[in-house]
Amino acid sequence: MKRGTTTPLPPSYPTGSSREPEFHDIIDIIDKIWLEIAHVERQIRKNPNLALSRQLEYYYNLSDYWENVYLCLMGMRFYEQFL
Repeated sequence: MKRGTTTPLPPSYPTGSSREPEFHDIIDIIDKIWLEIAHVERQIRKNPNLALSRQLEYYYNLSDYWENVYLCLMGMRFYEQFL
């Protein structure tokens, strides 16, 4: 291995086992994040506090990230149709 290179990433789930990946598509990740957002919002309505507000902000930022990833991938797939 050359200097300055990194080691390859391990597989996302163990190979040769009966375990399946938790998510099969980016939409699944986004859906799970929005379920967490709804859960935290319900908790905030019952008992508002700073920790829950920070957790909600984290999930909003996480959702924004994955939605942008999804839109970038969809844009690339859309433009590949014209090549």
